[in-house]
Amino acid sequence: MRIARSMIYTQSLNGSNSAMSDILRLNEQAGSQKKINRPSDDPSGAAMVLSLQSHINSLAQYDENINSAKGWLDTANEQLGTISKTITKIQELANQGSTGTVTDKQRALIATELRELQVQLIGLTNGDYAGNSLFAGASIDKPAYKVGLGATVKNAEQSLIHSINGDAKKSIAVKFDTLTATQTVGAAAIPLKYSEDGGNTWKDATIPAGAGPEISVQLGGAEVNFTVGKDINQDTSTVIRPAAVYTGSIDGEAKARYYGANTGLNPVPVGVFTSPVAVRIEQDVSIAGTTPAPTPPTPAIGNVEFSYSLDNGETWIRGDASSDAFLNIPGGQLNLGGTGTLRAGEQFLVNPIDSAIRVEISKGTKVQVNSIGANFFGGIYRDKVTGATGPVDGVPAEKNIFEVVGNLIASLEMDDQEGVKKCLGDIKKANEHITTETGVLGGRQNRLKFASEAHSNSKMSTTTRISTIQDVDVTALSTQSERAQYIYKTVLATSAKVMNMSLLDYMK
Repeated sequence: MRIARSMIYTQSLNGSNSAMSDILRLNEQAGSQKKINRPSDDPSGAAMVLSLQSHINSLAQYDENINSAKGWLDTANEQLGTISKTITKIQELANQGSTGTVTDKQRALIATELRELQVQLIGLTNGDYAGNSLFAGASIDKPAYKVGLGATVKNAEQSLIHSINGDAKKSIAVKFDTLTATQTVGAAAIPLKYSEDGGNTWKDATIPAGAGPEISVQLGGAEVNFTVGKDINQDTSTVIRPAAVYTGSIDGEAKARYYGANTGLNPVPVGVFTSPVAVRIEQDVSIAGTTPAPTPPTPAIGNVEFSYSLDNGETWIRGDASSDAFLNIPGGQLNLGGTGTLRAGEQFLVNPIDSAIRVEISKGTKVQVNSIGANFFGGIYRDKVTGATGPVDGVPAEKNIFEVVGNLIASLEMDDQEGVKKCLGDIKKANEHITTETGVLGGRQNRLKFASEAHSNSKMSTTTRISTIQDVDVTALSTQSERAQYIYKTVLATSAKVMNMSLLDYMK
């Protein structure tokens, strides 16, 4: 085979370039300390590094969520610690007021101090984190509680008192001892007596006859609304006393949305809903509207033909013909909230409110960061449709700290030693209940701690794996660099000798 001189030149040049390329590649690795500086260096290794780095990035986002959740829960835990100290002080005052050696004036002074502590307690339950309410459920943009008035009813239904507005510097006692027979609110005028000074003096008032859900009576600075249809007898009594009104969201509440042309409708769900309910109007109908009620009202002008769905509209169930103001659906009713015309095919959607705010702390795992104050501290709740107030559901009366404190204040202001003793026992139960609920927060904090530790371990092992794939071995790189430089020098020396050779050199 004839070796042309051009072939020698080309081969020498290629060898020189190849050796130089190795030197440049090794120098680049030495400078970056990485074996993979571009995907072409190791396509499969580069793909694996990108996948592992994506995992680390996702862990970083989870860590941010954990830090945010930790801020929520740590703040709530600190707040609960201060609340516990306040309740301990309330318990001490209750213990003082329950002794027989304390005079009525001293009990009144204790009650005054307790009123301040109750306001302080409400302020603590309105604590926030980064401007978000800690104990208002999903209603994080507003305080969980506000100062209000409540009622303790004896020998009658608690719902006798529909709601109370206004203010009262001292508890107001109400009695009906002049009655000779049971009377029904609204059927006829009902006389009563009330006292604003602990029962020392009494004033006369009357619940007038009338219709409607409730009838208002002004008792001092308080407007007391009595529920029409409720019975009162000679032994019935009530005390209007301080209370905490829960204004946050609670489990089971729902919101409704109307999909139709009648702009005058403002639908409101009434009841407890655990899943979405879709409602479809089946025929054109004119609605007149009635006063909201907690139970199905008597059909008014006409009946609404409708169907409802519990599976996002896949199947529909024919609903019972309802009054033109309320549609009976699973979980309660839908108050149409207006008048006008409904057209066939128009729909409503009732969606339960999820009071829990959750953040994702790992793939598929979330933790709740907020709390529903009503479950911790109780209080009273005003129905968003009827306006009726009553103790929150789900917390027994003896564990409802705000109601217990309200009754304690009333008992002290009425110089009721036995009532104070009962409240003293209830305070202990309520405090134990709050401690139990606080333990739930502690469990969430532990979950955050374990998740954070798991992330740290995962990041460490993933980083080690990336380093194994991507980082250079400095000792091996140094050896390879020396070898590459030696090869390059050898190629240059050999090429120089070959380039100088020619046929004339041979002929000499």
